[in-house]
This record gives sequence, structure tokens and C-alpha cells, in this order.
Amino acid sequence: MLDLLYKFVSEKKNNPLAPEWKYYMWESIDKDIDYNFLKEFILAKEKEILSKPISQYDGQFTDGHTGLGKDSLTSRFQNYNFLKFENKEIDKIKKLIIDTHEKFLKALELDIKSKFYFQCWVNVMRKGEQIKPHLHDVSPNSYLGGHLCVQCDNTSTHYICPQNQLNNPEVLSSKNETGKITLFQSNIPHYTDKVSKGERITIAFDLFLEKKGNNNIRLI
Repeated sequence: MLDLLYKFVSEKKNNPLAPEWKYYMWESIDKDIDYNFLKEFILAKEKEILSKPISQYDGQFTDGHTGLGKDSLTSRFQNYNFLKFENKEIDKIKKLIIDTHEKFLKALELDIKSKFYFQCWVNVMRKGEQIKPHLHDVSPNSYLGGHLCVQCDNTSTHYICPQNQLNNPEVLSSKNETGKITLFQSNIPHYTDKVSKGERITIAFDLFLEKKGNNNIRLI
């Protein structure tokens, strides 16, 4: 497994009103999970997941600002938790997320004493579909988001420095690869390329330091 730490870090400021920032991401490649089995499992669950209610924020429909719309699995992200499904590969995913989280904190020399809760959903995108720029959380309780690539073909995910989004955006691009798991601060905007063929399938998740919904589960 290859572990990489990426970061957006400002230059040293020379006056009290100049901005400064540090944002971090972590990526690893996993080879232990049977991703072909996961692909078939997710595609077989599409109708079941689509039968769930669509997500809402303040009483209005939301697909998490991804632009994937009401007919997407993504738009059900609040109303189920993929990690509650049962098979041995999902058990491996749980362990992978926990291990990756621990390595990320160790690399940053952080010792966070907390319970950790997880919300997890799947994204299935087909030809012409694209996740638009969005972010997961900017509240005082925001923590980490992440995703695991199950199947992808010639696409990348692009992460935008939160402090430098407009005039000349600073963007970090990461090629999607089967088995790549990424953790990122929840306030980092990101988007994907358009799918050109086949299905692009990812397992996405949020980590919280407190329970935020009925479908959150505690793994740590």
C-alpha cells in the first residue's frame, strides 16, 4: 500500500491581515479488497437504494450539490449507510477506513480523543455524468470526508484549495484508480471529470466526531 500526504499550505505572511492556511489530504492504494465483487454487489443494490427517500436540507431536495440529480444514488446519501450491508468485503472496507484514518492522524501528529461516526453512500455515474464542485461541511464540527474507487476509467478527482478558488484556483488533481482511498478535510471543494464510458463507481463517506443522523454508525 502506497501512502501519500498532500497539502495546500500558504506562504509565510508578512502582515497580520494577510491570509494563511493549511489543508491536508491523504491517499493510499488498497489491493486486498475484491473490487469486482463490490462492483457487482453495488449494481445489484441500485434499485433498493433508489427506493430510499431523497435527501433534504432545510426541507429542500439535495444531492449534496453534486449536480447528479434526483435519480442518482448520491441523492439518497442521508437515508441509508452502505456500511450496514453485510458481506466480507464491506468488513474489509471498514478496516481500511479505520487504518487509513489512523495513518492520517499519525502523519499529522494529531491525537484526537473522540468517538468517530461514519456516514457512507455509493456513487454510480455513467457516460456524460460528472460531479460538480461541492464540499461536504464548513460547520464548526466539520472533520473529514473520503472516498474509495471501486471502478473507474480515465477520470480524476480535482481538489480546490479553499482559500484560492476564484482568480487563479489552486487545484490538486488525483487520477482515479481502483483501490485508491482518499481522506480530505470536509471543507475542501472537489469535483470530477465527466465519465466517458462504462460506470464510475465510488464508495463515499463522511467522518464525524459526534452522531449527526440516524444512519451514522460508530466504527472506532
